[in-house]
Amino acid sequence: MLVKYSLLGLFVGSLSLPVLAIKPACDSPIYCYGDLLHAVQMAKLFADDKTFVDKPTKRPVAQVLAAFESIGGINATQEALKTFVAENFAEEGQELKQVDNLPQFDPNPEFLHGVHDPLLREFGRTVHGYWKSLIREQDLTKLCDGCVSSMLPLKYHFVVPGGRFREIYYWDTYFTLEGLLISGLKDIAKSNIKDLLDFVDMFGFVPNGARVYYQDRSQPPMLALMVQLYDRYAGGDDFALKALPQLLTEYEYWAKYHSATVRASDGDHMLSRYIVTTDQPRPEAYSSDYALAHSVSTDPKRQAQIYADMAAGAESGWDYTSRWVRDPLAPPDRILHGIRTSHVVPVELNAILYFNERYLASLLRRAGRKYDASKYDLRAEARLKAIQSVFYDSNSGLYYDFILNDDNSGRGNQSDIFSPASVWPYWWIGNSIDGDGAQRAFSFVGEVLAKNPGGIPATLINTGQQWDAPNAWPPLQYSTMQGAFATGNRKLATDIAQAYVNNVFCAWYNTGGSIPHVLTQLPGISDTGHMFEKFNSTAVGVQGSGGEYTVQAGFGWTNGVLLWVMDNFGDVLKTPVCPGIHIEVQSASATSSAPHAASTH
Repeated sequence: MLVKYSLLGLFVGSLSLPVLAIKPACDSPIYCYGDLLHAVQMAKLFADDKTFVDKPTKRPVAQVLAAFESIGGINATQEALKTFVAENFAEEGQELKQVDNLPQFDPNPEFLHGVHDPLLREFGRTVHGYWKSLIREQDLTKLCDGCVSSMLPLKYHFVVPGGRFREIYYWDTYFTLEGLLISGLKDIAKSNIKDLLDFVDMFGFVPNGARVYYQDRSQPPMLALMVQLYDRYAGGDDFALKALPQLLTEYEYWAKYHSATVRASDGDHMLSRYIVTTDQPRPEAYSSDYALAHSVSTDPKRQAQIYADMAAGAESGWDYTSRWVRDPLAPPDRILHGIRTSHVVPVELNAILYFNERYLASLLRRAGRKYDASKYDLRAEARLKAIQSVFYDSNSGLYYDFILNDDNSGRGNQSDIFSPASVWPYWWIGNSIDGDGAQRAFSFVGEVLAKNPGGIPATLINTGQQWDAPNAWPPLQYSTMQGAFATGNRKLATDIAQAYVNNVFCAWYNTGGSIPHVLTQLPGISDTGHMFEKFNSTAVGVQGSGGEYTVQAGFGWTNGVLLWVMDNFGDVLKTPVCPGIHIEVQSASATSSAPHAASTH
């Protein structure tokens, strides 16, 4: 859809801080706001609200709106709405076409040579092959003249996460790129980045995902990391320098419009937080947001703040977690009543922006712009000082989010909630500031892993939300391993890697995974093996749970992190042990000297 822009001076709730100067306004009366969206979503025609807003129309917009009014508009019955949707909307996903021609695809990629365990080598080859089922291109030829879709324009090939996620997503793409580049699919990796760079040209930032209803929010700003990652693997061209204008534009968006002043004992610090300007439910989760806001308050201003904080939680990528709520120990059905995302200054966002500042300085120097580079050096130095002052706990060596008071003063207090974000800064600072503190921090991470054989959980609190215990998420395993690497804790990084491989492999095998001539499918299973988006940290081989939707399979970042683990730890990874299951390997060429029987604990 075409996107209109409006210049707005915007303020959010009680924080009274500027959010957006250029706000992309989704003006779709079908996919973003209005009576039609409200009526359809509140009628609960689909188990997942995202289903409706992903459907393209069968008729031009004016005809669809007229048909809606003809059945009574906002007062239409559920049965009438069901017929209306069937007659006026096509199946979701019709704007996409799977890309089968991958000239760079090699069935025997280089990284496999470094995987010593024969079974894992064949599993890695299998997962490498899954890219073929996840790469898409946009194809609007099935849409009628005047028909519309909620998809944003995408010129290049891209990877979808899988399941209900039929579009490219922002921060997912970084972890997916790790796998694509290890698989040798440099052109596909580059095309993903180019699609995101195009979004910066269109909007001034990268939206949450490639849908018009995501235009009011972004996700963790990892575009600079993606460019740096591609540059490292595929150096030799000037792609990074060509991307510099968009990277600077995106950085300024985050620096200007997601900022918060924090008053600490050593003075004021400018840091960043997730914050979204909206007074509407998220279209893809409309009915649940509406029910939440109306169960909390009848005050429209309070409801609007809930909508804004729910959207900000989605912007964080951690949707949802005890990190964003007032009372993390509230009953599960009331946990989100205290949503306050915009009052939380999060560790990982500021660590990511610190990387951006450092990387932008280095690119500016490469471009010969030494004066501009020095300004970003100063920004990085100031942010690092703020990170240490505001987030760092010297007793534990961990970093904790900062919770802003409601009085708009910039004062507040550190959270006491541990998450993998608590060690995220070590990915880039290593032992450079407090080596002893780093060792204390990762010693604690080791203690957490010892209690969680399936990996590091999102937090240590089980709220029923998906970014809390007991869910172990691939990107959080990755960031924690990177931090462990950077601080010299390779043994711990290896243990996390092994736990991750165990969980991914066993969940895949438990759901029907098999390898021709190597690994026989478990009996009585009709599925063919699922790569889940998240896993249970307390039980190896069990998918994650909780949150707003059922667990999804596919899955871009799971595959990407797995291949990264195999590339970096392949010489020490061992055959996975799947509780209660005997792994029977068929081919002598795929066996190792160690037996593959799993323990039955």
